[in-house]
Order: sequence, then structure tokens, then C-alpha cells
Amino acid sequence: MLLLALASLVAVGFAQPPIWYPGGQCGLSQYSDAGDMELPPGTKIVGGIEARPYEFPWQVSVRRKSSDSHFCGGSIINDRWVVCAAHCMQGEAPALVSLVVGEHDRSAASAVRQTHDVDSIFVHEDYNTNTLENDVSVIKTSVAITFDINVGPICAPDPAQQYVYRKSQCSGWGTINSGGICCPNILRYVTLNVTTNQFCEDVYPLNSIFDDMICASDNTGGNDRDSCQGDSGGPLSVKDGSGIFSLIGIVSWGIGCASGYPGVYSRVGFHTAWITDIITNN
Repeated sequence: MLLLALASLVAVGFAQPPIWYPGGQCGLSQYSDAGDMELPPGTKIVGGIEARPYEFPWQVSVRRKSSDSHFCGGSIINDRWVVCAAHCMQGEAPALVSLVVGEHDRSAASAVRQTHDVDSIFVHEDYNTNTLENDVSVIKTSVAITFDINVGPICAPDPAQQYVYRKSQCSGWGTINSGGICCPNILRYVTLNVTTNQFCEDVYPLNSIFDDMICASDNTGGNDRDSCQGDSGGPLSVKDGSGIFSLIGIVSWGIGCASGYPGVYSRVGFHTAWITDIITNN
């Protein structure tokens, strides 16, 4: 199925990654070693390591306006659009949601922080709440996001790449322990390794791992690194040899947090055509 999907992407012009931010630079951090920190065993996003200020400039905090409370993450892909998970945005009214970019420490005043109203929300029409297939959504801001060294978009992935065994980064303000109270003030991240879908399927015997999913886990032997509640919708990224980051996954689901099971992410490469269609025609 995946090979057929990739073939169809090539047929419609996505032999190379689509350009979601025409005429602009994507995937750049102000830190040349962004995402490269090797985390010691026992370190995880649920309580793990603090990112440096604006290390991941595409990171979004999705919030409820009524309480200014963070409930999901997201990723900037251009100056009007943010990618998120369908399970985050299903049933959400645009008027009740805000997007905060240029955020590092949620508890501190910041001249970098931008808060944006939401114009519209598009949840994948085939999102399945039982299997979590097609767990992807896109959110349009009411006005353009201002880009600078601290705020900018992440690049689209290459839909022909599986990214198996690649080092990846997951960032967010998720809970510091499984089932814990959301959320730490300072953005955190963890380094993970992309697994094969077959490995993931073997670990989850009671759950199906579909072609539009990608898995990543700790490979230190400690099974102690993962994303967690509150990280949902946020980015799983990879960095190429020139320091450019691409969005390969959207935090979707798992069993517990750092519980020995890989985290399961919506595979962005599978959904590049859908995302591109929405942002082009809306």
C-alpha cells in the first residue's frame, strides 16, 4: 500500500518534497548543532531536557483561548499554516483556539512570542478515531506569522523516503510523567530513532500500524525516552547533512510514555499531497 501511495505522489508531481513556503527558507535553526545533543539514559521528554531558546523555531503551542492553556503542539510550515494532529483539532472551533509561536518559557514575558487567532481548521476527512489513521490536521492563522531568527517554518519531508533508523527529534511541552499534570514551562526535546513499521507492529500486537504511521523509539536499551500527553500534534523531525530540518511525523499515539513501546506518529510523507492541496486551495 505504501509503495502505491508513494507512486501516486510521484505521479502528481511530488517526486521531490513539496515546497510549502515558496520563495523562503525552511528548516533552519539558529543553532548549528540543533537537535544533536546526546541525551543520557533516563532522560526523556516526559521530564527530560530543555531546548535552548528558539532551538526549534517551527514549534507551536496550541491553546484554548478561555484559559490560555496549552493542549497540543504543532509545526509551522509557512506564514499562514500550521500542521497538527486530527485528534487535537477534531471538534474545535476556530474562534476558541489560539496559536502561540516564538515560545520557549511559557511562564516568562517575551518580546519574541506571537499569539495568533485561527481563521480555519481542516481535519483530515478520513480520520478514524478507532484506528487513528489519517491523524493529521492543518490550521490557518488569521494573519501572517512574522518570521525572524527565532520563528520560522520547517520543511516538508521527501515522500519517497522511509527515514528508517534515522535519528529524529521530538519537541514539546508535554507532561513530565505518564498521566501527569500538563505542562512544563520550558520547551523540551528528546532524540529518538525511527523504527521499521514491522518492528512497531510486532511490539503492538493488539494494534495495527498502518502505512500512514511512522514509529520512533529509544534505542539505548532503557526504553526511557518518548513523547507524552500534551506533545500531541507536535513535530517529529530529522536533520540532513546541511542542517536542514524536515517534518516527518506528527505526535499521534502510544501506550503510556517511555513504557517500552515506540511512540507512533502520523507519517507526514504519506500526507504531503493532502496538506499541499488544503493550503493551496484555501
